Amino acid sequence: MMVETLPARWYVDEAILRRERQAIFARNWALFGPEHEVAEPGSWRAQRINGWPIIVLRDEKGGLRAFHNVCRHRGAELVEADGAGQCRLLVCPYHAWSYDLEGHLVRTPNFGEEQSFDKSRHALFPVRVETWAGLVFICLDKDAPGLISWLGAIPGLCRPFPLAPDMEYHSSFSAEGACNWKAYCDNTVEGYHLPTVHKRLTAAIDRDNTSIKSFDDGRLVVFDVTYQSSGSDLRGNKGIWFYRFPGFQGVAGARSFKADRIEPLDAGRMRYTNWSWFREISEPERLDSMEWSRQIAAEDIGICETVQRNMAAGVYETGVLSPLQEGHIARLQQLVREAVGKV
Repeated sequence: MMVETLPARWYVDEAILRRERQAIFARNWALFGPEHEVAEPGSWRAQRINGWPIIVLRDEKGGLRAFHNVCRHRGAELVEADGAGQCRLLVCPYHAWSYDLEGHLVRTPNFGEEQSFDKSRHALFPVRVETWAGLVFICLDKDAPGLISWLGAIPGLCRPFPLAPDMEYHSSFSAEGACNWKAYCDNTVEGYHLPTVHKRLTAAIDRDNTSIKSFDDGRLVVFDVTYQSSGSDLRGNKGIWFYRFPGFQGVAGARSFKADRIEPLDAGRMRYTNWSWFREISEPERLDSMEWSRQIAAEDIGICETVQRNMAAGVYETGVLSPLQEGHIARLQQLVREAVGKV
């Protein structure tokens, strides 16, 4: 039986995206970034992730904490939205309300009636934060399973390969695309498009010894890859690529580890962010690997932008998915339907 795709309006409707943010992205863990960026007591890093402004910091006792980047007074950003730094207090630049590194409100200059004002009721809004393999993740849902449970089969599948703590951090980049996050992720979980969209990647893969499987009730899709040519030079002979619904992606091999975040910006825009670690290859090879990652992202975004334009044009309504090549898309779209409900 043929499976129909999600209707086109699910890719262009802002109301559907608002439901997805609450029903999908708020209830799942999201990759924040490398743990080494907040290694020292007092170090902080801020980002906007899936639309939420988040601060991750290391408190004075060495504990990792996360908060919404929102002052409890009038809602101003406490720190620069995509900034990083070192501090002993988080001081709001609007009216100087100040919070310690555990999120407690400690100063309200010139506020008035301070004897009757209960600062303990105005602490920062906390966000769950945990780490795996040198990566920091955040989650807005207090009832969601812990990170290791959420990661499912990923740690076991990655066990044969060195990960971030075993390698040298190199760099990061972001790319934005004029397409819905689902258009990009639909593309991410199938290899059908590789020969037509990714010429270099296709040449680097031994397709007869590469497979794609799903785990964890279809929430995790994994390519088990055998490399050849330039692929084995940069990554080793074997590796895995994985996508964990809704927005965590990674590539593990003998010489490189890459971690990615995929997130919606609005119904017609998404952002891809990559962090990369290497070992046992030269700096020119590392730069080549980074450029190759940018190329793959640009190729994927480019083809998905053509899909997005036609989703919005009003002719295409639904399509059909290949039972041979696109079963993982069918499951991804089913997960979206189950989370969002009837619209």
